[in-house]
Amino acid sequence: MNWINFTPAQTLNWLVAVTFVIGLGAGGAVVHLFDTAEIASVKADLSGLKAQHSEAIAQANAAGLERIQRANERADSLQIALDITEQKLSITQLEMQREITLNTTGRACLNARTVRLLNDNTTGKQSTALPTSTSEPVAQDAAVATDTDVATWINNTKAQYGTCTARLAALIDWHAPPGAEQHD
Repeated sequence: MNWINFTPAQTLNWLVAVTFVIGLGAGGAVVHLFDTAEIASVKADLSGLKAQHSEAIAQANAAGLERIQRANERADSLQIALDITEQKLSITQLEMQREITLNTTGRACLNARTVRLLNDNTTGKQSTALPTSTSEPVAQDAAVATDTDVATWINNTKAQYGTCTARLAALIDWHAPPGAEQHD
């Protein structure tokens, strides 16, 4: 093929083809540049979002840790207060028991039937095992409650009630909003 012997139509076809190829290459290069710039922009945006997400997670973790630490400190404070209250109640019970021992005579206060009635665990039901009352004196080996026994029972019951009340108050304080504790 001789370049010089081309007809004007053939030359024009070649010129159009070369221009088309050059335009196609230039268009591809321009699209590539825009795509590269867009990809870089999207990568930068993604990096920013990742950083924001990481920061949000770190803040949430720090806030959660702070809440847990405050709750633990509050629980420790309430537990210490409860322990002190229980110790005071225990000391009071021991002191009261010492005084009961010194101030009671140990004489019979409640007869055997009454003791069995009070010790009956059937709550609300009458026991059929209890003997009928007689006018005879209680046998010497019968279980009777002395004034010391009754006073000791009252003392123990008061201590149990005090401990239960203190524990319930601590539980109520735990469930109250922080700073709104109402019990000692």
